[in-house]
Amino acid sequence: MGAAGCATGRPPTFVDRFVARGTPAVDLGGIPPPARPKPAPSAPRPPTPARTPRADVAATTLESVSPLLQTRLAALAAHPTPGAFIDVAAAYRGYGVDDRAFDYLQRGLAAFPRDSSLHDALARHWRDWGFPDRALRHAHLAVWYAPDSAAALTTLGTVLWALSDRVDAADAFEHAFDRAPDADYTRYNRCVARRDLGRPAPGCETVHR
Repeated sequence: MGAAGCATGRPPTFVDRFVARGTPAVDLGGIPPPARPKPAPSAPRPPTPARTPRADVAATTLESVSPLLQTRLAALAAHPTPGAFIDVAAAYRGYGVDDRAFDYLQRGLAAFPRDSSLHDALARHWRDWGFPDRALRHAHLAVWYAPDSAAALTTLGTVLWALSDRVDAADAFEHAFDRAPDADYTRYNRCVARRDLGRPAPGCETVHR
């Protein structure tokens, strides 16, 4: 299943309608809830999810017993690349320790502030945490630093869709498809968005939601 909360028991969200690159098979299950209105610019920012002692204990335990996490932490220590930060964050997320995953993405961005893949990963993290408004800046930066990345454009599309900006979201999916027309996820997302907006959807006859 995709990023929408297997390990944490979160209910499926709107992103389950779209294929998110980098996830096994598909974020396809579940029925989307009613669209959330885009927050007004003056709306108060939501609080940052609080770190809990239990999460810290879980992370410390994992670091001592998980071979996967130990390997990725060692790789990060030896070669602190953007990909190494993302790999460590992904390992924590796989165990449901989202706050520690967030910490490593933030550390990665502090070291590599112009890396598209780190902005993309943090955008998806905020999106799946239920704060697409906080994801939006990072999603735009991911595209800014890698304008030809179908992955970054796909993330931007899903974030915009969560904010009820469906026209711009569909445009992002179109641009992602233009850059990677042979990728299943770009074709699927383009078709779903076109159908939802009542647009012509040539080539989508075999694509089902």
